[in-house]
Amino acid sequence: MSNQSASMSGSQNPETCWQLIDQGAQVIDVRNPDEFASGHLPSAINVPLTEIAQWLSNLTDKQQQFVVYCGAGIRAQKGCDVLNNEGFMCVVNGGALKDLVCCQPK
Repeated sequence: MSNQSASMSGSQNPETCWQLIDQGAQVIDVRNPDEFASGHLPSAINVPLTEIAQWLSNLTDKQQQFVVYCGAGIRAQKGCDVLNNEGFMCVVNGGALKDLVCCQPK
């Protein structure tokens, strides 16, 4: 990912995301189910962007950490915005799946 696209999507660097995941952050893939089925991070759950607001209505821990990713980072940023608007403040845009996979710790 270029620095320009990273800044446009507001994504964190992948190393930071992996540190949060290692610390127990919930990983959310906001792509559609077909995209999720074609490959995703092992710890990720699929909550399509169109369903994230409804999914959040069942959560009560506003301190829970989230790493949100998608195909390129744009939908992930929109998902982060929804989480933030609902009062979840520990939310990180993980950006693109391919960038997270490239930097996955061994």
